[in-house]
Amino acid sequence: MKKVEEFLEKHKIDLNNVNSLLGQKGFRFLSDDEIFETKEWLSNYKLNVGLFPIITNDESDFIAVYTEEPLLDKIALLQHNNLDFTPKFKDFNSLISSIERGFITTDNDWESFENHFDYPNQNDNDKENSIIESLKKDLIKKDISNGKYELLTSAIMVLTPYKDIESIYPYLDDKNVFVRQKCISILGDFYQHEPIKEKIRETLKTINNKILEKKVYNGTLIETKKGFWKSLFK
Repeated sequence: MKKVEEFLEKHKIDLNNVNSLLGQKGFRFLSDDEIFETKEWLSNYKLNVGLFPIITNDESDFIAVYTEEPLLDKIALLQHNNLDFTPKFKDFNSLISSIERGFITTDNDWESFENHFDYPNQNDNDKENSIIESLKKDLIKKDISNGKYELLTSAIMVLTPYKDIESIYPYLDDKNVFVRQKCISILGDFYQHEPIKEKIRETLKTINNKILEKKVYNGTLIETKKGFWKSLFK
């Protein structure tokens, strides 16, 4: 089993400094036993990719690191009440940098990471474009699990640079409701992408996302103030 210390040594990360930083925000490293148990739980989702749970907030939420190509070193935030394996940070150092810069405002507050993720990726990047191509090749393989399908498609969408944003439009019609919702989140919540606003409205009707609808009506979404989401529910 890959221990926390071995992982940090590989990435030249000071254990003491990171321990102190995490402790101030209500996070901690998992023990070896907890890592084993969490990996057993993750195996139920049949992702068939290396995913190393490393940090918890002691509320059944985890920060995990991808340990295999093509998502090697990328970071996922796994919330028990809204499980999503999509990469959020490009690597562990980027995650720690976000914590150091004060993007977590209260103890255990995962939501305060919002709008400070590395992904969706707005800029063109040759390395990330290469990863997208690898993900697409994996996507056409036979007999992939539902969980892996959701991971591959959502990773493709968040890594796609804005200049190629039209390439993710077809996911609004995907057979999988998670994929459709992820596409709406990227095009609408993140980019407020006006050219396809009507299509987003149509797709929303297929999702029945009461949580999103409530956020729109009570004005907690920043975008609501600009009218983008509110107009979709009129």
